[in-house]
Amino acid sequence: MTYKENRQLLNEFHLGMFEYKNLPETLLSNYLEYFLIKEGTVAVFKIPEGHACPGFPVGSLICASATFGRDLTPYGFGSEVIAVTRNGWEVRYNMYSDDIVLGINNHLAQPCFDILSDAEMLGEIDTSIRFLVFWTRLAPLIRCADEKERIQIENAFKNIKEGIPVTIVTKKLFAELGLDSDNFELDDLTRPDFADKIQYTARLREDVLRWHYTRYGQVVQGDTKLAQQSVDEVNGTVSSSLILPLNMLKYRRAMVEEINKKFGTNIIVELAGPWRGEITKYENDTGEENVSDEIPAPDQETQDEKKEGD
Repeated sequence: MTYKENRQLLNEFHLGMFEYKNLPETLLSNYLEYFLIKEGTVAVFKIPEGHACPGFPVGSLICASATFGRDLTPYGFGSEVIAVTRNGWEVRYNMYSDDIVLGINNHLAQPCFDILSDAEMLGEIDTSIRFLVFWTRLAPLIRCADEKERIQIENAFKNIKEGIPVTIVTKKLFAELGLDSDNFELDDLTRPDFADKIQYTARLREDVLRWHYTRYGQVVQGDTKLAQQSVDEVNGTVSSSLILPLNMLKYRRAMVEEINKKFGTNIIVELAGPWRGEITKYENDTGEENVSDEIPAPDQETQDEKKEGD
């Protein structure tokens, strides 16, 4: 596949990470996720006067790309949100206004940059595989003495391809025709060792995909077993792979909570089924329960010990 096709493959994976319920008809979850994943932020607001269209009346909720103006917060971030829709019109609000909600993808409000880098890597690997497959399909190159012999050979191959019987020419017939059979030589361009390289290149492609999926909560086992893994090692991979999805869920829940508060909706967002399955598997394998994105409260006994130490 090309870079563009691999990017679409990874985009589809990310667009399926979260499930939204009770969204207004005009607030589409695929666009919410598209802006969060691609840009790291999304602006949610009501369609203002002058920008209504069929199916999207004034006052209905919509989401758009978000950039920031020059009014700075004490931390140096722009507090003016400039929301630009895909058809070109824009609105401007202070980010603390009751008329807009700014959602972010993660604690750094960054897009998933590795979609682009991993898609580029996969595209390069696919190009390499295509080249290797092409090289292994090269047929022997036949050298001949003159143009007449070249035409005879090409006609013979053409007849074979079309299913027309072809006579086998013996060395004796060559001698009778006054032709030297030694003039017909083969240069074998096919490299069998290139076929071996295909499996390693294909394995690299599988590894890049597996690394990406595991990074975002889907622990994928490779088809080739390179080393023994203990149960603890596998569980460790599962727990670390849940860090990013749970962080992303935390900030989506904060966005949804603010939308509900400002616009009177009852939206719910959760991890999608495959990711919930990973959490359940982790809980069952480790004995831990209620894995969530919430920060646990300090253990009281630990706090008491700390006080005594002070």
